[in-house]
Amino acid sequence: MQLPSRSIAVPFHPKVAVWLSSLVVLSALNVGLWVSIARLGSLRTPYAETQLILSGVYVGVCGFRSVFPRVDLERICLWDTWLSTILLGRIAATIAELCFALQCAFFLHRLSEIVGISALGVAADALLPLVIIAELACWYAVLSLNHIGHAVEESLWAVLMAMLSAATGVAALEAHGPLRVMLVIVFLTYAVGAGLTTVFDVRMYIRRWRRHPADRQLTLATGFWDSRSRRHATSAWEIWREEVPWMTLYFSFGVWTSLAMVLLEFVSASSR
Repeated sequence: MQLPSRSIAVPFHPKVAVWLSSLVVLSALNVGLWVSIARLGSLRTPYAETQLILSGVYVGVCGFRSVFPRVDLERICLWDTWLSTILLGRIAATIAELCFALQCAFFLHRLSEIVGISALGVAADALLPLVIIAELACWYAVLSLNHIGHAVEESLWAVLMAMLSAATGVAALEAHGPLRVMLVIVFLTYAVGAGLTTVFDVRMYIRRWRRHPADRQLTLATGFWDSRSRRHATSAWEIWREEVPWMTLYFSFGVWTSLAMVLLEFVSASSR
């Protein structure tokens, strides 16, 4: 959807203000949780230290995106500042999501060793390639303005969540104590996440793809420069209403699962 290059002059909507405030509080909570986990002396293992670094990137970028939210294809943002540049936000998100994919792969590999199920390691090796393809689809969408790229991306994330749900569900059968509780929670979280992503997010982007004709799409080169320069700041609720559910879940449960992966060995040790 091509919009005028100027910001949309709409008063700051109260619902948007409440939503933004909740995201800021969530970001502060998430940073506090990460710092608390980083201070645990029992996490001085190669696995935990690597996960802590990857999680730190993810937590930091999600905090940044919470304060400066944007809708990439529509070039919508909340604040008219260079920090809301679509290209900048997409680069940051790509780095964070690749870090998260690495977290998931390391998590399943280590879980495979803990519970003695080698198939989990095989599943782990598929996660990063899956996310790389999802990121390429996302970049295609952002640069071309073709929403079908986002539909493909979200479908692949739903597959990743389904894989994580299945893997942790199987591992929970072999685990005991706190580790089993943790794995059951992860199993349920990702099962619900895969379902919600498929039913709501994928369908949302398919609807947008059908609404916007192909003649409004950009070449990748034009889209690159467009994503650098064009943004439209607005706090209109009708603009943000459809984005609120997925962004809120992404910056809450998504971050919490990232933090939980850091604690795998700690929880496993307490289950012996």
